[in-house]
Order: sequence, then C-alpha cells, then structure tokens
Amino acid sequence: MAEETPLDRFKSALTGASRALAHEPELELTWTSDAPAEVGKTLRVPMPGRDLPAKRAMEARGIADSFALKLRYHDAALHSRSAPFEAAARACYDAIEAVRYEALGSRDYAGIRGNIGAANAMRLASDPITRATRAEDVPVEAALSLLLRERLTGEAVPEVARAGVDMVRNWIEGQAGADLDALADLIGDQAAFQNL
Repeated sequence: MAEETPLDRFKSALTGASRALAHEPELELTWTSDAPAEVGKTLRVPMPGRDLPAKRAMEARGIADSFALKLRYHDAALHSRSAPFEAAARACYDAIEAVRYEALGSRDYAGIRGNIGAANAMRLASDPITRATRAEDVPVEAALSLLLRERLTGEAVPEVARAGVDMVRNWIEGQAGADLDALADLIGDQAAFQNL
C-alpha cells in the first residue's frame, strides 16, 4: 500500500472540514485545474500543488469553505423563485447572496474568514474591477458585493479593488446604502434578505 502524501492528507482534512461545515456527510472533494465548481455534493477545488504552498492551500480552503457554506446556508429553490431575469440584475442578486452565506461562516470562524479572504483575492486578481479606469468599466456586481462584504464582515475592500469600488461607491450607496445597512440584520434569513 502506497504511503499517503502531504497532498493526500490535505485533501482528506479539507474533505472532512467541508463535510462538517456543510453538515453533509456524503460530500466529496476533487481537485481540478479548471474553474472551481460545486456539482451536487461534489466540490471541485483548485489543486494547490504537490508541495502545498501556503497561499495556494489557503485559496483551496477558501473555495471549499465557500461551497460548503453555500450547501449549508443557501436554498437554491428559494433563490431561483425571486431571481431577476435581466442579466446584470441577476449577476448582482447572485453576488450578494454569495456574500451572505460566506459572511455567515466568516463572522463565526476566523479561519474561514482568512480562507475566504484568500479565495476572494484569487478571484479579484482576474476581475475587471482591478483594471477599471472609468466608472463605466466597473462591474457593478463586483463593486456591490465588495461593499456589502465590507458591511457584513467589517473587512475593508481589498486594496487591489479599492480604486474600482471608489469610482462607483457614492452612486451605489446613494441608490442602496440604507438597504445594504439593513441587510446586516437579515443575514441569517435568506428569504427576508433576498426580499430586501
């Protein structure tokens, strides 16, 4: 029998942690070189590399944590019933729901907060918000989710996206600032959160 590698032990620990976090004993975790995905009870997480560099391992944990939190706190049928049809509105709606369930885990567990922060930094590295030079270049769903994350977790907008967010901050807060503040009180109630 082959000896277990550090990568095997990491995957086993990550699978166990994800099962516990999701409250889902049948959950499975696989490595992927493609985009991360959650398909049913299978989480496809980026392989951090055989030598487990700390940054990549933390990103993999953040992706797995996000998927596990979604399985635990997100009702897909409820989400779909109220989802807007227009593409930009739907992107915003989906983005703020992801912030909601990630914030539920982040507020209670410092490790999850750090892991999700690393995963978000990885995502932001390729997001157009980091390269925007005009307000019209800023993806509203990215700016909206970062502003809401700031309110729900108390974490500042990451430096790499700050200039992009600041280009639309006043506009978003003028339109929805009070609603963003009110969402903090509804974080544990998906139906009330999405209605607001």
